[in-house]
Amino acid sequence: MISERFEQQPDVGWAQVPGHRSSRDVDAAPRFFGAPPLTDDELGPIDLEHSVAVDIDLDDVPALPVRPSVLPGDVSVAGRKRWIADSELPLVVALGADSSVTEYRLPTRIGQGPRIWATETGCWAAGTNGTYWISHGNDPVQVDDRPVYNAASNGNTLLACTDDATWRLYSPNSTPIDVDALRGWVNSVAVEDNCFIAVVRPADQSVIRLVRVSVTGESTIGPEIPPESRRHGRPYLAGEPLRLIRGIDIARVGRDLGVRDDGDKLGRDQFHGGQLGRYAWTIGHPPDGTSSSGWWPLPGPVSYDRGEQFWLFTIYDAETFAPLTSVPVFATRPNVTIDDDGRVLLIGRGVQMVYPHAPIMQVPTELDVARLIDASRRVPKS
Repeated sequence: MISERFEQQPDVGWAQVPGHRSSRDVDAAPRFFGAPPLTDDELGPIDLEHSVAVDIDLDDVPALPVRPSVLPGDVSVAGRKRWIADSELPLVVALGADSSVTEYRLPTRIGQGPRIWATETGCWAAGTNGTYWISHGNDPVQVDDRPVYNAASNGNTLLACTDDATWRLYSPNSTPIDVDALRGWVNSVAVEDNCFIAVVRPADQSVIRLVRVSVTGESTIGPEIPPESRRHGRPYLAGEPLRLIRGIDIARVGRDLGVRDDGDKLGRDQFHGGQLGRYAWTIGHPPDGTSSSGWWPLPGPVSYDRGEQFWLFTIYDAETFAPLTSVPVFATRPNVTIDDDGRVLLIGRGVQMVYPHAPIMQVPTELDVARLIDASRRVPKS
């Protein structure tokens, strides 16, 4: 424990007196230490224990565990190929149906890994370091250095939402197309036919607006959608036909990009959600049966381990929004995709896999990407 001396000084108040530091050895520091606040009624000097010096034996520290060859941060699927992006490294891995592994290294710095969007001919990678195109078997190419904060792919075309009112469309081997949009927070981007639809909360406004962008670059900005009286989280798009979800409220998106409330509701607030082919998904707190919503979205009382915090990932029928299954995951906003076999892949302590009709509360199966990469690296290159 470290002690210093303090005394009252004219026109200063309490001040430290140099040359009076002392210490004493302890096996454990008390949780609280020091003295009550000094008052002007005291004259001092007074010695106060106010800090702790800790000796650390650096020769008795175990070695750090070896970092796995990949820490998955995003996953996307197109055709029979699964793509995984590292959460920290500029590394994107393609896994083929024949168990082949191809590693791609983006020409950018280490830090936050990219988001990815797979297509039939390759994969887009984008983030704060710009946008990259990866065609099968070729080195990644940077196509733009503008930061991207949300995006979606429609066929081979990528819509990249930036932090200003000009977004961009990218297609392989084509010049990027500037898109007139809105400056604001883009919380969700969905795909409808040959268009994208994004939810935007314009800067410094409480309303939200929907923006439609065609794959050829034409944009339409919808009317203001005012906040409702109930508390809502960040709005997102999901379902078929497309719905805008705010808290528990589900509203249909019209051709004019306004919304129509038909009275449909979720059983309880969810953090986020999105499209998933013929399905929709959300992530939220697991129920315990004590709230007004009961056990929704679970069909009834369910026993589960409460020893470690998890969140509930729920898959719905895209048309009716009837819950199909709910499983525990360790992520509050997982990146989610679905493959041609109807298997859902999501990021939550690795790549987890679950089918839309899996048993309620079944723990998803992990796709051990690091093991596949390590095995591939051990194979001699021809």
